[in-house]
Amino acid sequence: MSRLRVGLLSNPTAAHGAGHRTGRQVANLLRLAGLSVVDVSGPSAAVARARAEEVIDTLTALVVVGGDGTISLGASLVAHTPVRLGVVAAGSGNDLARSLGLPVGAPEESVRLLLHALSRPATAIDAIEIRGHRNVPPHRSIALGNVSLGFDALVNERANSARSGVGAKYSVALLRELPSFSPLPYWVEVDGQERYEVDATLLTVANTGVFGGGLRFVPGAVVDDGLLDLATVAGARRRDLLAMLPRLRRGTHVSHPAFSVRRVREVTVGLRHGRDVRAYADGEPRALLPVTMRVAPGAVRILADLDTIREERA
Repeated sequence: MSRLRVGLLSNPTAAHGAGHRTGRQVANLLRLAGLSVVDVSGPSAAVARARAEEVIDTLTALVVVGGDGTISLGASLVAHTPVRLGVVAAGSGNDLARSLGLPVGAPEESVRLLLHALSRPATAIDAIEIRGHRNVPPHRSIALGNVSLGFDALVNERANSARSGVGAKYSVALLRELPSFSPLPYWVEVDGQERYEVDATLLTVANTGVFGGGLRFVPGAVVDDGLLDLATVAGARRRDLLAMLPRLRRGTHVSHPAFSVRRVREVTVGLRHGRDVRAYADGEPRALLPVTMRVAPGAVRILADLDTIREERA
């Protein structure tokens, strides 16, 4: 393992500043294990991306320390390359880590699992390629978790400005956004089929199906099946949404008649009229609708043993 060279990308602002300390701890642990570590962290995502791009071809793995946004940045850097992605969950929500069964807030255990995974064959998971159509050239990005396109995106936007923990602030933001919200008028194109229209409250394209600090919106989502889940809540009244909220953490809301899921490879979503809505992915703002989301099968090699995780959950 002494020949292995890994990049370290930590978010200094994650978990209210704890991400910086965790990043230094992880770097020390990796060096003690005999790995060569190059720190590509920066004061902003743009600086970190630029630093990582300079050395990415020399790395065996890129280890990211932070929350969902930092992990998503790491995924965009290693997607479609042999470089493997390691995750040390040190953010506020950590939905991506939870969905993959990875430790949260446990850097020593995380590093132990990373080192074990480095000695095993690579595990590939899917990613979501996002293309916004309102920019020239089109705005493109990568996500690992989910793309929120409706009420969930507006709640995400409001929650990002709050100071409390993700789970709490997401729920608070939902309750504050709900009184003034009405279903949005979408048009949707799935896998090249004929466009259809739907007035929906929630519209999400899921890879992991978990967001908002542990809400299991699409509990049946699988990260390595080569498909995405288009989840829709349509025809629901405000009281239906309030009744759904406590069930989201258990994933039992799927029995509600307003909820539906469709397996897709590519989907384009736009609005027929009304307000501008920005898509959010892995907790971060992306392009304004309309946007196209396409599955990228096996695009990211993750340092995790998904088979073992599934056996433990069974």
